[in-house]
Amino acid sequence: MTLQIKDIEKPLRIWSQVITLRNLILFKASFSHPFTVLNKTTSLWSKIISEKLPWVVVTEKALRGFKKEIDKIDGIEGLYINLREAYNRTPSGYIVDILVFVPDCKREKEYLIYDTFGELLRTGKPLLFDLHLIKLRGRKLEGVIPKGFWRYG
Repeated sequence: MTLQIKDIEKPLRIWSQVITLRNLILFKASFSHPFTVLNKTTSLWSKIISEKLPWVVVTEKALRGFKKEIDKIDGIEGLYINLREAYNRTPSGYIVDILVFVPDCKREKEYLIYDTFGELLRTGKPLLFDLHLIKLRGRKLEGVIPKGFWRYG
């Protein structure tokens, strides 16, 4: 099974709206009990970020660094990612599949891409990443992207 942003976007948006509404209601009460409300809100977000989704923060930071370095390499047509479930293989329970598309490339460019990926592996511990270098060789990018992948950056 593949986790896709479109599958979780609506529940997260609804959840975010509920939290916002709750915070607006609490804000009204905060004039009489400011520290109680602030501490409750802070502890809620702290719990969510530290216990539930720390891997998202680490993954995003590592991917941003990877994207920044990949953008320095000439001829990269696109960077696409997908999350694949991998229970008991990684703390997050997911493997991040990365597709790097190039029109065609020589070994030197491949080595640059693989060196950049090596840096991602070092900075993204303990997460798992899987890199696929895809040479388009005249094909259109839209026709090659597998279902479930989305453009990153």
